[in-house]
Amino acid sequence: MPVASYLRRTLAGLSLLAVVGACVPSELGRVPASNRITVADGTLTLVAPRGYCVDPASTRDTAEGAFVLFGTCAAISRDPNAPRPAYRALLSATLGPRTTEPMAARFAGMEGFFRSEPGRAALARSGQAKDVTIEKVTRKGDLLLLKINDRSAPQSVPVAARYWRAIGQFGGHVTALSVMPLQAVPLDDSAQIDLLQSFASATRAAN
Repeated sequence: MPVASYLRRTLAGLSLLAVVGACVPSELGRVPASNRITVADGTLTLVAPRGYCVDPASTRDTAEGAFVLFGTCAAISRDPNAPRPAYRALLSATLGPRTTEPMAARFAGMEGFFRSEPGRAALARSGQAKDVTIEKVTRKGDLLLLKINDRSAPQSVPVAARYWRAIGQFGGHVTALSVMPLQAVPLDDSAQIDLLQSFASATRAAN
């Protein structure tokens, strides 16, 4: 499947789920929580940095792709003594089918796609290209990093409009990793990029 087609379909379908799922209230009582999860029929293990744990209610794992949301372990487990992350934010991972072509060879085409109207529409929570601006694109090793301003960020959930997303290849899968800062606790660019690189490194080490 062409990368652009995968990104258009998968990102559009899951972008709103990322913030809505994290805000669904849970029943009282502590629950088990982990910073890792295996998806895609066991072909990829995602591992978040310390202090971030999988939100099971928001996880989707199908034949076409997978989506995993990570919140703070204290919030997910409802245990105030759980490990706390260095930065307060939500993390997410969105992955599609496996590919054998090196991702670095596709970065130029992918950047062009994200700057296009269909690409910005795929990123927008509203599905409208006019709501999204790509403010910066850079490369860090084997990651393509995008700074995104999504003005359609829902007012009912506490995520900031500006956030960073990394596109890379993990376990053979085209994968998008995102940092979603909370409105009340802004994160500067360097902190978000640091989180993405830590997320990517932990996942690569597990695979």
